[in-house]
Amino acid sequence: MSQLDLSIGASARSRTLFLVAGLVLLVQGFSIFAPMAVLGGAIQWPDSLDFPASQMLPLLREQLDAVRLGYGLYLGYSVLFLISGVITVRIAARSGPLGTLALIAIGAAAASALARCIGILRWLTGSVSLAEAHAAPGLSAEGRAAIETMQAVINAWGGAIGEALGVAAFAAIWAIATSLLILRDRQLPLWAGVTGLLAGVLVALPGLELFGITPPVSIVLSTTGIQLWFMALGLLFLWRGLRRTA
Repeated sequence: MSQLDLSIGASARSRTLFLVAGLVLLVQGFSIFAPMAVLGGAIQWPDSLDFPASQMLPLLREQLDAVRLGYGLYLGYSVLFLISGVITVRIAARSGPLGTLALIAIGAAAASALARCIGILRWLTGSVSLAEAHAAPGLSAEGRAAIETMQAVINAWGGAIGEALGVAAFAAIWAIATSLLILRDRQLPLWAGVTGLLAGVLVALPGLELFGITPPVSIVLSTTGIQLWFMALGLLFLWRGLRRTA
């Protein structure tokens, strides 16, 4: 095979990678709005995350179909985060074996996706069972109080894993490590690395709850920052892929 054939083949693979990456990151950026719309309309999410169990359990039971749809979409979005994270790292790094910084970023993306999924599953499994038990006829006041206490514990535990670790801490590690990779290897523009660092710091702030500190921004606002970064990278990747096609 001639050197020209090898060059054409490498260019085609690079073009395909950029086009696929661009589409994946744009889907990642926009897909958060689907579960937000469903859950916001049904259970006033994300405010409902802080509702007392006595209010949340009846609401959950009344809106069970919408909750399953909304959190099901959120589960898919969380799994997609791993794909988006890995493909962004691959493009940000130089060709060849991945180094330590890239592997840290990929590990953080995997940990973030797993933690998010665990946090979401509390609303599709344990909380649903507790909502049904809470509405059982003839349940005593003591029994209802015990169920509400259990729901509060599950919500606090799942929230710490899903929101504080998954959405905040591990996602921030991924964003910051990927941004440092962009700035170091210069495979992408400088602005992509700088804005990624800002997005990483912003998305990390809700994780302060783990240390008993009230975050200065809401989880919705911090998540919006990294979603905008996904969209910007997606447009950049599509532009590069289309330019190589031309």
